[in-house]
Amino acid sequence: MGEREYQEGMARLEAGDVEEGRRLLEAALRASPGSVEVMHGLARALDLAGERGQARALLERAHAQAPGEPGPACDLSMLYLEQEEDARAVRVLAPVLAAHPEHPRANLCMAMALAKTEPERARGHVVKALLETEPEGRRQAEALQRVLGV
Repeated sequence: MGEREYQEGMARLEAGDVEEGRRLLEAALRASPGSVEVMHGLARALDLAGERGQARALLERAHAQAPGEPGPACDLSMLYLEQEEDARAVRVLAPVLAAHPEHPRANLCMAMALAKTEPERARGHVVKALLETEPEGRRQAEALQRVLGV
């Protein structure tokens, strides 16, 4: 129990069924309460359901448990950036980039977090973010590249 609910819950989220995805992910978390992967999936469902505070708390818990894991850290950093907590986003991303220095999405998030205060450092992260193969991430990296003048 747990893995099946996780897989089905993520599939339901991808299909746009947030309510059923959330229900399945909650069951998966009950079955595997320490799973960072499940916490991250449920946080995504909560965010899609408009429950940003709960999503943030779950992402913080997942990040505390696995600070070098890119998925939860990137999503948590984006929530921090939306709240203009850029310095917190930088702190969350630092261990991820120490463990995965070439991770495109983590580099994109770090570039966004540094863009206002340290544009030169941000430019270095944008270069790595441009290796993103996912279309939306690539588009964001290209837009940030134009803003920073890389």
